[in-house]
Formats: sequence, structure tokens, C-alpha cells
Amino acid sequence: MKPSIRNRLISVGYRHVCPLLFVIPFTLHGQQPEISYHIAWSQPHSHFLEITMTIENWTAQSLDVRIPAWRPGRYVIQNYAKNIIEFQALAQKSTPLPHQKIDKGTWRIQTSSSPTILVKYKYYARQLDAGSSYLDDSEAYINPITCLMYIPGKELLPVSLAIQKPVDWKIAAALNFDKNKGVFVSENYHELVDAPILISPTFNLLTFKHKDARIEIALQGEANYDEKKIIEDIRKIVVEQCNIMMDIPFKRYLFIYHLLPYRFGHGVEHKNSTSIVVGPADFDNEKFYDRFLGVTAHEFFHAWNVERIRPEAIYLPDYSKENYTTTMWIYEGISSYYTGVTLVRTHLTKKEKYFKNWAKTIKRFQETYGRKVMSVSEVGWDSWTKSMGNAPPNTYFSFYTKGNILGMLLDLEIRQRTKNKKSLDSAMRYLNETYAKQNRGVPENGFQKGVETVTNSSFEEFFADYVHGTEEINYNRFLKYAGLELKIETDEKVPKVFLGISTSGDEKETKIRNVTPESPAFKAGLDSDDILLAIDGKRAHKSNLDLLLKKYSPGDTIRVSVFRRSELHHFDVALAQALPDKYEIKEIENPNRLQKKIRKSWLNEAEEKKTN
Repeated sequence: MKPSIRNRLISVGYRHVCPLLFVIPFTLHGQQPEISYHIAWSQPHSHFLEITMTIENWTAQSLDVRIPAWRPGRYVIQNYAKNIIEFQALAQKSTPLPHQKIDKGTWRIQTSSSPTILVKYKYYARQLDAGSSYLDDSEAYINPITCLMYIPGKELLPVSLAIQKPVDWKIAAALNFDKNKGVFVSENYHELVDAPILISPTFNLLTFKHKDARIEIALQGEANYDEKKIIEDIRKIVVEQCNIMMDIPFKRYLFIYHLLPYRFGHGVEHKNSTSIVVGPADFDNEKFYDRFLGVTAHEFFHAWNVERIRPEAIYLPDYSKENYTTTMWIYEGISSYYTGVTLVRTHLTKKEKYFKNWAKTIKRFQETYGRKVMSVSEVGWDSWTKSMGNAPPNTYFSFYTKGNILGMLLDLEIRQRTKNKKSLDSAMRYLNETYAKQNRGVPENGFQKGVETVTNSSFEEFFADYVHGTEEINYNRFLKYAGLELKIETDEKVPKVFLGISTSGDEKETKIRNVTPESPAFKAGLDSDDILLAIDGKRAHKSNLDLLLKKYSPGDTIRVSVFRRSELHHFDVALAQALPDKYEIKEIENPNRLQKKIRKSWLNEAEEKKTN
């Protein structure tokens, strides 16, 4: 880069607007390579970020640079290389260097003995969600993990980042800023790419302190929020979860929110920040605000659970390929459990709503046939290749959901065994002290060992049945410990017969979306993608299906007519008894002293607030 051009650039750190002081240091004194990045954009409406990676003190005759294939928080191969164009490799004096792409995300450069190599490319950033990168004329939202290359084997070297931006745009990022050099500095590549960056002239920054920690809230987008209420409610979440963990592991933590006018919900955790995209942003709407607080509580708990209490398998991730673990139910599901726990303990959710939400969660899981097919540990392992959307029908389920349920069961079981002297909170603190604070990854059986350590008892049967197995859960065995019971009944408003199909579409065309295994429809031969036409000769569609079935009784046989691949088919289906589908969690009458004590401390009643 010529000095005349360099002096015209502007580099900005968080809350700083200053001339670009970062100058590429051409020194050969260090034995290790020096790596720096520069991000700019000249045509924001094109959505292309212009990225330069500079490597100095390079001595080998070849250099590999690689773009990640996935990002932590989303355990699926993403292939970010698809967004890269106009790749160039240059020597110190802008001399082109020969290079070739050797796999899906790696470029090999012949350095011609040049100690300084500049790697330049454009990155297409047009996906606005919490885990991607986005650029237009109103903002730049950068997830470095998606767009910054690295040198395989050199991920632990210090790195720096300069950002060229319009003068009146601000930056929010949980990165350290070197005022003298005008760059963000990180101890290594892992730290740099674990910090999303919001660059915009319009975001609103709110702040508060919790003890010695500064909490920042960057809100991008127009919405009818009350600043004081947002600060007050997020403060409650922060304080409660820090109390749960008995730890404040950061000096500064940043919440980045994109508030959208259309329905959306996505959050991604980071060590010292989180990025959350939600909409439609109507803070007067109770359902929206519940979602807003829920995703906030979930992502913030990740500041410990997965960001610091990390599985051994991804402690230092290999970004080029799958990193397998069976423990995703812990890191996502237990975080989901603490979402609800946090909101009810802080009274941001009423106890009655908390129980209602639990009933919905249990119902949803019990109606997922895949729970009989795979264990939650298998689901976590297979997350790289399967999801609810692309696995064979009725074979999969969400490790978020079952992990959430297992979190509740474990919490109540621990409290029961220890007469409420210990809880799942105790196990999480043990993991934090034993692994996170010792800079160690948690082995595959580490969570079980932690639970067994704090209770001084075996959980082998629990984990064999519910984590590594597919045993049905006796919910009331655990709920009774807190003086609760799950009631499952048949809703009188729905048909008393069971057909076993779910549908999509409307009155014009209704398609069978799924057929439940072992159901009457399955046994008769109905299939997903069949177009539903009639039941016993009467036109059937999504809107009137329940009405048509109401006149039948268990044991009746009906004729279902469908189109399958444009051919008319008829199936005789013997209807079964309707499955109970009304789930409620109720407080039992006359709970004993321990049951009352457990429920009070679990839901954070004042006199029983803490467990050790």
C-alpha cells in the first residue's frame, strides 16, 4: 500500500474516530510471523467487503491460507469460501505471487522468498442473521469467523484488525483497541473471530455496570423500546446468572441486537459478547418481549456454558472440518434450561407461565417420534450431517429440547438426593472451577462426573437411560420432588380418534406433511407428500379435517382418497383411540416440607435463594 493512500484511510476502534495510525511494520526481528487484517468497502450496495491479510516475517517457500468451513455455535459445514472472489497474493512491492486453491477453503501461495505477503480478496456479505456477515449502505455487520482467513497451524499467534469506515459511523465490538496503532488487537485468531462487529451510524448504545464489569447494549434498528426497562431487565438477567455461577469472568460484555420489522429469531454466543437478531420488534407485544428476554438469557448463559466451560472436542477448534462431540445437549440444552430458570427466578416470567411453558416443551418432545430412534448423545454427534429439516422423517429431534428437559430432571434429582443442599447450579460451578478456570476442555464424560462429584452419588443409570439411551421419561418421578405433577388428558375439543398424519397447505390443496410411524395412517400405507382429497367420499383439506373426523369412533374404518404422483389412490384406515394431548403442570395438594423447600429454592424464593 502506498503511503499517500494509507494516510487517507480512517481506522476506527470502539468509540474512536481517528486517522489511521496502523502502519504495516516491515521487520524481520521476530521469529514468528506477524499477521494483520484490514477490512474496507468502497461499494456497500454491492455487499462486498474488501479484505487484506498481511503476513510478515514469512520464511517458507509456500504459504497456505484458509477460510473457515464452519463457525462455533452452528455445528454444520457452512463453506464460507463460496463467498470469496478476486483472490490475490502479492509480495511486498505488490508483485503478484503464484497460487492455487488446493481444497474447498485453502489457497497455497508460492512466496518466492518474499518475507511479506499480502492476501487480498472480496467477501460477499449479504446474509443478515446473528452468525453471518452483512453489508449495505446503512451498516456493516461482520462476523470475522465467516470472512477472515488464517494460516493453518498459526492460529495461536497474535493478530490485529484495522477497519476503514465512513467517519460518522461507530463501532461496537468486544475486542481490545490499541489507540496508538488504531487497531483492534487479539491474543490469537480464535479470540479475534469470536467477536462480532457492528459498524453503523445509527445504533443506540446503552450501558450499565455490574460490580466491576461494564455491560454494553448496542441496538441496531428502529423500535418502540423503553431504554430504562431494557437496561433494568437485562441487568436482572446478568446479575442472576453471575450469581448462579458465582463468577463474573469478563471486564466488559457486549449485547448486539438487530431489531427487524419482520419475524425473525436468531442468536449466537461469544465469549465476551452475543449477537441477537429478532423481529418484528414490537416491545409492547408480550410474546415478542418474552422472545427478546428468552434469547438474551440463553445467549448470556453461554458466556460460561460452551464459551468457557468448553467441550474438549472443540476447545481449540479445527475450522476446516467437523469437530465431533456427543455433548451438544449440555451446551445448548442446559443453556436452554437456564433460560427459563433465569426468567422465573428474576420474576421476568411468572411461575404459572413457567409451568405452562414446561408443559408445552414436554408435549412437543413427546410428540416427536425421533426420541424413540436416537439418543440425545447420538443426535449431538450427528448434528454435522443431520437436522430437523434434512434428516429422514421421524428419526431425529432437537438436542436443545431434550437437553432442556434433562436439565430440569437433573436439577430436581440433585436437589432431592442432597435434601436441597446442592443443585444443578452446584454442578455448573464445579465445571467452571475444574475446567474453565484451569483452561481445560471438558471430556465427554466430564459433565456426568461433575454431577456425581457434587452429589457424591452415581448417575450412571440416569445417563445410560436418558442420555445414551432412549428410555421413556417418567416426568412425575422428578416433578414430585418439587411438589408438582404433570397431567396429560385428551382435549375434548379435538376428535376422539387418531389418524396419524400432519398436513400443510390450504383448502385448495392439502398435502400430507408427515405420517407417524405405527399409526393407523402408516399401517394403511399413506405417505408424506400424498395430496389429501377426501374421507369417505367427502372433500377433505387442512381446515376441515378435524371436523370430518369428529363423527367417528375408535375402531371405525374410513376410506382416505389421495393423489400420489398424479394417480388416484384409496386407503382403508382403521382409526385408533386419540392420544392424550392436553399437558398441564400443577402443584400437588399438601406437599411435604422438602418438596416445598425444593420448589422455593428452585424458583428463587428469597429465603432459599442460594445453594452451594
